[in-house]
Amino acid sequence: MTKNIQYNLQNRKTLESNESKTLAPYAQQSRNTHQTRKHKEPEHSYRTAFQRDRDRIIHSRAFRRLKHKRQVFLPEESDHNRTRITHTLEVAQLSRTMARALGLNEDLTEAIALGHDIGHTPFGHLGERVLHKIMSGKTSFEGDRVIPNLGGFKHNYQGLRMVDFIEKKYSFNGLNLTAPVREGMLKHTKLVRKSITYPDFNFEGLEYEKDCASTLEGQVVAICDEIAQRTHDLEDGIRAGLVKVTDVKKLKIIALVEKKIRPAFSPNSDDAVYMDQLMRGLINFFMDNLLEATLENIAGFQLRTQRLSNFDEELVYFNATIDPLQKELNKFIYDEIIHCSHQQWSDDIGEKLLFRLFEVYYFNPHLLPVYILKNEINANGKLDDLKNSITFPRLICDYIAGMTDSFAIRETMKIAKKNKMKIDDLKLESALGNDSDQI
Repeated sequence: MTKNIQYNLQNRKTLESNESKTLAPYAQQSRNTHQTRKHKEPEHSYRTAFQRDRDRIIHSRAFRRLKHKRQVFLPEESDHNRTRITHTLEVAQLSRTMARALGLNEDLTEAIALGHDIGHTPFGHLGERVLHKIMSGKTSFEGDRVIPNLGGFKHNYQGLRMVDFIEKKYSFNGLNLTAPVREGMLKHTKLVRKSITYPDFNFEGLEYEKDCASTLEGQVVAICDEIAQRTHDLEDGIRAGLVKVTDVKKLKIIALVEKKIRPAFSPNSDDAVYMDQLMRGLINFFMDNLLEATLENIAGFQLRTQRLSNFDEELVYFNATIDPLQKELNKFIYDEIIHCSHQQWSDDIGEKLLFRLFEVYYFNPHLLPVYILKNEINANGKLDDLKNSITFPRLICDYIAGMTDSFAIRETMKIAKKNKMKIDDLKLESALGNDSDQI
């Protein structure tokens, strides 16, 4: 005879209680973090604050646009090249694995990982450099007109601007995320306090005076971002034929990885099989070293400070033996893959395109969507004089930064056709894929 079983809903309070019992003492718990939202909201009945943040990021338009933003290689050149969205998913997977092993809050970790790159521009880091140059007053347009220094541009700051102001899904601007998620997103890469001064920047809860995230969850995402980049850039570079397997084998860290995976490693396998084994081995090698070193660092931190929260030191990093070897690998990737002549060719095209697009919008505001200019329209329904506006260039910057690669190309071609702008030297048709995403 079957016994009746009573099922109980795992509501938010139950989940928060479980966190206090199961997470490590150095983990960030979700209880009461809803109070760090800029706008007051009622709590959810069966989702924690970090679960809601993760879900809001996934449902944002900025997150969806990552699928057509270049990582390193042009997506049109191979169906297997990483894009910004696949990079983000790899970072999230690595981050959750590490968080679970360390007893950290997986929901917080995943939310930070999924949101860490939503401020990225089209054409990878090239777009970031172009917009920073323009917004720092380091370039001139037609008639030698220079936009003054308006605070520069960096994708981690832009990501925070995206979730704090630009995304519009609720009765308030932004996604209204909790402070631990916002801080982790901002600090997944280096802060640049001297040259980056974003408008209306909300410092509350960011621990902005600290270089690293004050939660270990945020620190985990930052290092997993590095691991994902190291491994997938190397794999994509080998697949693209930019580096030879024989050259990769000369790196010291590769020799260590080969030694570790030798029981399952076939020395006579072809390059494709070798590469798959190597990537798995390299990721495991990095993760094993990080987990071991991080636990030692946490113990040392507790001994020195007598606390296990509000971390003001970077504790999630490689040990002294492996750190220089992974830096050597990183230099190899930059020299032989990212900065190769093939990539420089596409970077040159992207730089000219984004510069011209910004210039056209700056001198022809009517070409921008109406919703971009709504705050620049006066009581008579006409555009104010924007030549001396300090907010108008930032609006253009926001618009271009949100574009996908393909939309930036199509928009440039459309504007050029209507305004007879010469763009033959950009060779845009060869860079355009079949997608047609628009923001």
